[in-house]
Amino acid sequence: MPISTKLMDKKTLQLAKNLRSFPNGTRNCYTLRPDRGKNNAYLIRASFWYGNYDGKNQTPSFDLYIDVNYWTRVSYSTYIYEEIMYVSQADDIQVCLVNIGNGVPFISALELRTLDDDIYRLGSGALRLKWRQDIGLSLKNYIRHPVDVYDRIWQALNYNLWFMLNTTSAIDLSEDNDAYKYKIPGEVLRTAQRSMNASSPMHLQWTPSISTRKWIVYFYFVEIERLTDGLKREFTISINDNQFKTTVSLEYLKPVVVVSTAVTGSLISFSIESTNKSGHPPILNAVEYYTISDLPNVPTAQGDVKAINDIKVTYHIERESWQGDPCVPSYYKWDGLNCSYGNHSRIISLKLSSSNLTGDIVSSLSLLSTMEYL
Repeated sequence: MPISTKLMDKKTLQLAKNLRSFPNGTRNCYTLRPDRGKNNAYLIRASFWYGNYDGKNQTPSFDLYIDVNYWTRVSYSTYIYEEIMYVSQADDIQVCLVNIGNGVPFISALELRTLDDDIYRLGSGALRLKWRQDIGLSLKNYIRHPVDVYDRIWQALNYNLWFMLNTTSAIDLSEDNDAYKYKIPGEVLRTAQRSMNASSPMHLQWTPSISTRKWIVYFYFVEIERLTDGLKREFTISINDNQFKTTVSLEYLKPVVVVSTAVTGSLISFSIESTNKSGHPPILNAVEYYTISDLPNVPTAQGDVKAINDIKVTYHIERESWQGDPCVPSYYKWDGLNCSYGNHSRIISLKLSSSNLTGDIVSSLSLLSTMEYL
């Protein structure tokens, strides 16, 4: 349904000017089926703009889940998007909106992009985007697809205390470059800022809303000035009193990507400071900030999930709760079934009386191997 006609002319993406709301049920889910299936990395972006579509002028608040784990709470009156770098545990990915009793959940758009397997991948957990910044970009508000093949949205950001840099030269994006796999667009890397002089570090800090939250920062550097004194630009990156520290030396037009380890604290701060032998101010071309979203909940055994979905389709069972994972989280499990909870949840009972079932007994019932009651 469309947003309020009074807001239609605002300069917001076209995809946000219509939405779908979910007045019924507690948990409503979209099922994404990427071609590459499980154990691959994906960028998933959900967009929201309330736009007073219902004329009530009351922005709702609701929860967003990725598969069986909490993603974030949505509660904004303006256009926003939530983005996560996620490694799927099954061939299907469920994105679910959960009603928490504070208004009707809605969504404007849901996007999925396939990523190369060895980027944005953690040993455990997912990366939730906080900010993605194209430093020094001045002529546009943002850069995205088709310039960025992964459709990352690079927002322009410039700091008043730093000096602007740009070049029209082609950035070295060849495969033998360390940064090739990240496929950062040359247009993003051709702009940058630097501090005013070699003795002035670049320094940024922010206060997390949750002090125990873990952060990972992706830094992108390219030397876009042709230095004439024979020296290279060299600097040290330090985050939170050396929770993470490394030194970077740049070559002309060759990108370097630096990925921090996980850092935490009630205040997160980083500095980029020239080394003694450099003689040139530090530089920054682009940066991404992510928080680590833990994934504590384990999905129901996939054999049980496939079996119960086959039963649902065969018997045309239409129940509001029969969406997403059948057992997990336990407080959203499907009506009419019970589960055991161990390393993987299993369906142990199924009650389908009063469901107007017709036809033969579906063979998928035999695949629920831990069933105790039917």
